[in-house]
Amino acid sequence: MMALSGALRQEGCELRLSSSSEAVGYIRRQGYTCNDIPLVDVVFTETGNFSATRTMKVAPWLILKVFQQTGLEARNIMGFGPDAVLSDSQVSTVMAAKLLGLKCVTVLNQLKLVSSPKTPPILGKLLTNGSISVGNDFWELSDRILFPDLPPPFTISERNLWGAGSAGDRAEYIGFLTPPRSDSVDTETAKIIRSPRKIIFWQVSGPPKTRMTLLPKVRGLASLLKEDYLSVVSAGDPTGTNTPQPIEGGFLFDWCPSKDALIDRCDVFVSRAGHVTISDLILRGKPSVLVPIQAQMEQMGNAAKAEKLGVAIDLPEDSLTESDFRDALFRVQSEETSKKSRELQEYAGRFDAVGSITSALEG
Repeated sequence: MMALSGALRQEGCELRLSSSSEAVGYIRRQGYTCNDIPLVDVVFTETGNFSATRTMKVAPWLILKVFQQTGLEARNIMGFGPDAVLSDSQVSTVMAAKLLGLKCVTVLNQLKLVSSPKTPPILGKLLTNGSISVGNDFWELSDRILFPDLPPPFTISERNLWGAGSAGDRAEYIGFLTPPRSDSVDTETAKIIRSPRKIIFWQVSGPPKTRMTLLPKVRGLASLLKEDYLSVVSAGDPTGTNTPQPIEGGFLFDWCPSKDALIDRCDVFVSRAGHVTISDLILRGKPSVLVPIQAQMEQMGNAAKAEKLGVAIDLPEDSLTESDFRDALFRVQSEETSKKSRELQEYAGRFDAVGSITSALEG
């Protein structure tokens, strides 16, 4: 939402944002006022896997937290007095806005939860059907529902959007909504970019538990590939240092301050399979290797669809061996993948997500 926030602020709009966890500090560092509300999230195991079973067990507690969020959001909204409310995949924001009789526009790329094949079938069906039936009742409160994705058949989040009931039927596809680009480059990153060597940029992101399972594997591969590639690793910790530390095979940032420059410069980009990340890469025409969070069906669906479209290689985390990764390197750097990426980039560039959301808020 940072790109949209910047556009609205340039138009003279007064903004107040709400978020949770690590995102609050990031938003505030961008110069915005941001309310801190409790995080409501699915449950991950100690190894970083999404757990449908544990999520179902704590579902009543999660629902209670949503209603607590709603009360907080209602107070935040009343204290600010906006003309309209924008919900970024946040049910509590929609409910708070409608309780106060305010216009609400919702932007989201997930209408239903899909469980892992390892989940007991009955629990998996309950999770999916329950998320559709309950979710539709809440999302339908919105005045407009917008999908920040491409229309079929190019929809990245098809697994979580298609066949999800009435809310999906009335939603509008508006194209990708990606973070604002930063062209500034810090001194240390500038030195790395000038290297004549081939560079792999590893962007590790996601909840802390999921980062901790991936990071050791990334460092191991960086060491194994050191004769052929210089590895630059961003560990995805926004509370850490921006100064790169030497590791075997390259450098490690706790938080990379110049990721845009590194994405442009690198020969191979490797990341998780979040929707925003994939959207950004498509708009750049940048092929990638995607390593979805284990058993997180949204990311697994995103990665599978990106590979189906020919713009990325879907590489499961348990396949991060040297041989499998070298095969992925070969495929992602092929001319066919580059050609598909350029074609989808041209199509995706025809949409104006920020303009569509702005119009929905003002109309």
